Amino acid sequence: MGTAFFKGKSSGLPITGSNQNQLSRALNAGQYGARSAGIGAQKSLGVAAGINKAAVAAHGPLKNSAAYPKGPKT
Repeated sequence: MGTAFFKGKSSGLPITGSNQNQLSRALNAGQYGARSAGIGAQKSLGVAAGINKAAVAAHGPLKNSAAYPKGPKT
């Protein structure tokens, strides 16, 4: 085989930026997942806060929780 065998194939495939949309989507996939997880957690916290507010309104604040420690024994 002489060197003329490779003459037409020297350029190969050109490197272009044709997949920039796919690349940017792949790079941002983690951020999208974190954002959607944060939104889900925020919704869950909102529901829990509403339930807690309704319970406090119905029964008053908890008296035996860590927020209300017992005083010193005398």
